[in-house]
Amino acid sequence: MSSESAPEERIDGRRQRTQVTRGNIVNAAIALQNEGNMRPSMQQIAERAGVSLRTAFQHFPEKHQLTHAVLDELTRLNRVDPPPPELATHSALDARMAKFLEIRCRQLEGLTPHRRAANSMIATSKLLQEHRVKVRQRYRNVVETWFAAELDALSDASRKKWLIAIATLVDWEMWQSLRTYPARSLAESRELLALLLAAALKQMEDEAKGKSKR
Repeated sequence: MSSESAPEERIDGRRQRTQVTRGNIVNAAIALQNEGNMRPSMQQIAERAGVSLRTAFQHFPEKHQLTHAVLDELTRLNRVDPPPPELATHSALDARMAKFLEIRCRQLEGLTPHRRAANSMIATSKLLQEHRVKVRQRYRNVVETWFAAELDALSDASRKKWLIAIATLVDWEMWQSLRTYPARSLAESRELLALLLAAALKQMEDEAKGKSKR
């Protein structure tokens, strides 16, 4: 090993250890929230991650910064692939919608403790507000891919409006409304969301047919 390469390797080693430690802290926060501790203390997170409290604060001086990192990691883990080719056509809408809801409802339920934690501080955190905007845009892209056959039959103006409407319909806030106060089971909530989505898509189809007759 040359004397010139040694400092660079030491820097790379430190960077790698820093990334590992940061990841352990984020995963500890995710695990605690999944266990029902919606707002774990930094001490609890540090203990679960196997680091000192000082180290945890060095990586995340503010709690909303850690929440942002948690949501970033969950977004990465919850990436949604496009529908398979056999489901992409309008004639396969029912099967495609069922598959979409299977994926989306599972994601929304898993996201619940973390979204509740973020919502408790988003009003005063520009970082979390900006992240929410980015996540919603990213999920509009998912909706656009999964329902391209239906959206493409609309005029440009209607397409834009319906894309926002469908993405909002399957956002976490709607899922929370279906699941709580009064409490409903996963199955019942999914059935209700399917009813709402089917009604929206039917209205889209009717609008597209009206456009084609003009």
